[in-house]
Amino acid sequence: MPRRFHKKSRNGCDQCKERRVKDQCDETRPLCTTCTSRGLSCTYTKPASRKRPAEGPSPTSTSAEPKSPASPMPNLQTRTYDVRHLQLMHKFSTETYKSLCGDESDMEDWQILIPKLAYNHEFLLNGIFALSALHTVATTSDTEEALSFLDTALHCNELAFAPFREALSHLTPQNCDAVFAHSAIIALIGIALPRLNARYRGECFSMIETMMTVFELLQGASKISRISRPWRQATIFFKYDFWRMENTPLDADMAGAIEKLRELNRCIVNTDSAQFHINQEAIDSLQDSLAKFTHAPHPAPILAWLTYVKREFVDGLRVRQPFQLLILMHWAVLLKEMEAHFWWAQGCGQALVAELSNELKDQNENWTSALRWPQHKVGV
Repeated sequence: MPRRFHKKSRNGCDQCKERRVKDQCDETRPLCTTCTSRGLSCTYTKPASRKRPAEGPSPTSTSAEPKSPASPMPNLQTRTYDVRHLQLMHKFSTETYKSLCGDESDMEDWQILIPKLAYNHEFLLNGIFALSALHTVATTSDTEEALSFLDTALHCNELAFAPFREALSHLTPQNCDAVFAHSAIIALIGIALPRLNARYRGECFSMIETMMTVFELLQGASKISRISRPWRQATIFFKYDFWRMENTPLDADMAGAIEKLRELNRCIVNTDSAQFHINQEAIDSLQDSLAKFTHAPHPAPILAWLTYVKREFVDGLRVRQPFQLLILMHWAVLLKEMEAHFWWAQGCGQALVAELSNELKDQNENWTSALRWPQHKVGV
């Protein structure tokens, strides 16, 4: 593939500097594009410097005047694709598409209609390539092949990042389905990529940090659902509307675990009412996800929780607030349920509960039963 231009970076993130790729860091905050595409944690110890007016925008940033929503899509016929791209599209349309399906009713959408959408939306096309490449990495026994496809996945994921953010900022009836599809794909990439990087490249891997990155990637996905709902009434994603999915009452075991979370949360209502309400919304959404998954096992209600929790809750996770971590630990039980069905989730739920157990090991005895439930469910 042609060599890409990188601007000189003087204020790169800590991770790019440590990995000696500071000339490739685009300095996007809070997460730079390089770290995001690789599923890595991203931090800045040096405050951003004010750029001189003469400097142009970075290669991955948008211009000062955003493109009109009506701007024509790039003509994919002008792009150069090779045999590997054909191989990855074949992989997606014969195998990888199943990674996004909850049942047979989803099959035609993801196997046929989504690839057709990708012909007119290059960010979605690159997302399909990246996910198929990671699927190859996850299922091959050939280390050399795995490393080669891992490079392809990283490259395609990076190519998709900026155009997707641009489309997310300018939703239209013409692009909303493609944006909706890509938001699901990047969630799967965000979960799988760091684990596969760690396996084959020895890069540092933390499931907690992985989930922080996924939360950041999905910020704005709730906006997709809200704004595009009128446009999706007759489209392939109408049935994926989280709020329209049916529930099944929780069994006594799950209901007891949720009630224990509510009980612990009530302990702070008099001391921090704002945090109480933030936690309560996250617990309510988690209960809905559990009930919808109980009715019909499907990735949608599991990934939806990551999308609909509030920014304030995610901020609490990022600074390791214990109670927010405890709620995330309960969501990890749902992630564990996916392991038997989907390659991208294998090992992730158990790893997340194990890391969170270590983070929360010094909590008082009132937390014992709340901690025990997810630990028991995933076998930690």
